[in-house]
Amino acid sequence: MSRIGAALIGAMLQASKNTQEWSSLASSVTISERQSKADMKDISFLGLPPELRLRIYEHALRFESTLQRPVRPNAWCVFDGYVANVALLSTSKLIHKEAKDAFYEVNKFNVSYNTICYCENQYPYPPLEQRLGVVRVTNFFPRIEEAQICNFCYASGYGLLEHLIDMPKLRRASIVFEDIFNFADYTPELLQELATEHTTDLSSNEVGTVQVLGLKIQLSLELPALQGAWSALARGEKARHARHGVPAENTMRRALEYLRFEANTYDRTAVTLLPFFVADNAQETRVLRTGGIATDSKMRADFTIALAGVMNDIFADEGGSDSVTWAEIEGKKECRRWEFCEKTKAERQARIEGFIYEDDD
Repeated sequence: MSRIGAALIGAMLQASKNTQEWSSLASSVTISERQSKADMKDISFLGLPPELRLRIYEHALRFESTLQRPVRPNAWCVFDGYVANVALLSTSKLIHKEAKDAFYEVNKFNVSYNTICYCENQYPYPPLEQRLGVVRVTNFFPRIEEAQICNFCYASGYGLLEHLIDMPKLRRASIVFEDIFNFADYTPELLQELATEHTTDLSSNEVGTVQVLGLKIQLSLELPALQGAWSALARGEKARHARHGVPAENTMRRALEYLRFEANTYDRTAVTLLPFFVADNAQETRVLRTGGIATDSKMRADFTIALAGVMNDIFADEGGSDSVTWAEIEGKKECRRWEFCEKTKAERQARIEGFIYEDDD
């Protein structure tokens, strides 16, 4: 046999051997894929690691809107009235137990005080869910004159604050008052009780809201009517032209405009508001300041409480001025002492030098 023939026979034998090896390898890969697919069929949702299941719960049960109690106590609905899809919680007892914590932790909830107070309500909802992370209690109105007071109405509503502070997973809570009367009457008492048992301080991002610092939770006391009225006037909206906001907002705007008129025209204000008129060197007078200084957050909170008390007196007298104890504002007369949107130092100096700003009266 020639050398060429021997080489061809050797190449053919080697090719045959390689083909068998590749065939064997391909066969083993196919078997491995089949086994992998079979194993995947055996993996269920509950077979996933707990950390992965928790991530799925947080994604599937997170809602952008605030959830509130509907007529049925066992369901939650979003603020626009549509029932939140929480069908995942009904899949099995184990999934319900695992997912419920995530549901309450990642969402924000609205709870009406009328549904949890059981002074008059014979069929109240169960107490606040202990797993809530963020809650907003609306329609806050303690029933202090009832013969039997529930645990939430105890001590002018301080019982509710105690309950919220003791909730193990609660991070943030807001107490929303129904009207100016409740806010003016109960807020000072609640803050005094808190200061007795905790080391607290006050802060505020805007007039109409008071944040209590120093607690294990972020607690805020809110009066939406005052908050909306002040914000609208700061934007230059007139009460008669403003769109309807929260209840009593327009009435609150007119009362604020009345207090501004008294300060800017007759150089007087309520005695409890006088400390908030600070010296302004540019105008050689005293002007209202609720921000723009080092302690603006604390001062704004104190101003909100004092202002609510003054407006409570005004409304109690049906808009009359006799119920307010007035005090004269020192300094240069006939100048703008009260503005809802504070001017910067440069803007105030420009006014003095002759520039005219649009009057929002």
